[in-house]
Amino acid sequence: MTESWDVVVVGAGIAGLTAARVCAEQGLRVVAHDMLAPGGRLINLGAVQAWPGGTPQGPEFAGALLEEVMTAGVEIAYGEVTGLTPGRPITVETGEGPVTARAVVVATGLAADEGALTDTRDWAGRGLSECASCDGPLYAGKKVVVLGGDEWSAAEALELAEVAAHVTVVAARTSWSAAAERAVGAAPSIEVRRGATATGLEGPSALAAVHLDDGTTIEAAGVFLAAATRPRRALLDAAGGDPHVLAAGDVGLPAHTPTLLAAAADGRRAGLAVVDLLSPKD
Repeated sequence: MTESWDVVVVGAGIAGLTAARVCAEQGLRVVAHDMLAPGGRLINLGAVQAWPGGTPQGPEFAGALLEEVMTAGVEIAYGEVTGLTPGRPITVETGEGPVTARAVVVATGLAADEGALTDTRDWAGRGLSECASCDGPLYAGKKVVVLGGDEWSAAEALELAEVAAHVTVVAARTSWSAAAERAVGAAPSIEVRRGATATGLEGPSALAAVHLDDGTTIEAAGVFLAAATRPRRALLDAAGGDPHVLAAGDVGLPAHTPTLLAAAADGRRAGLAVVDLLSPKD
């Protein structure tokens, strides 16, 4: 038999987990699906900048959030959600087969934007990365480039500055919080090149340089794609405007909304909207 839920949350980052917890705390039966590990970007983040009460480390923060969510009664499911069919109930296709739900929260976040670069696949494993905390130690004492101007790019640059000899952030424009701007500005090994875009990568075998659209070239042993600006909207598009399918976090927020705090707040908004939607009406 197809398993039925009150709420299926797709994406267990900070927005999805927040939405799931809000729903579960109101007595709804909730499952949160994630392709990898719950926590989303937090898993690969060092210090979480601009968070009320301090700067927790990303993985520890993700673990604490997950514990709160599971204590509230949310079930965590691992694997990709491949499709969604609107209706009453909504059918959600997963790797383990279809499940149904009275409401779905889509919190699938953003995909990395390669910008003007066209040959990124050729550089995988040869200097291209999307995770500073994962691959940063490979570039200890070397020069690296971070591509992107959102809050994530600031976090990646600060993470890399702890090991790399020099970090250049290349961004057409930046949308950092005040705290991130101060932190980047205080790091002597970080240089910010605003108003530029990377157009190509160069090296005989491993990466050696990054070309910019202003005609300059930056020496670099590693380049980190931190520009995550393409919403993963496939499930929202499949829902066709079904009011019982709600977006939460980066996938539905305006472009360049800079903070994890904004994603958490939007997750709470989505969770409360689901609770109201599914509550009995007089």
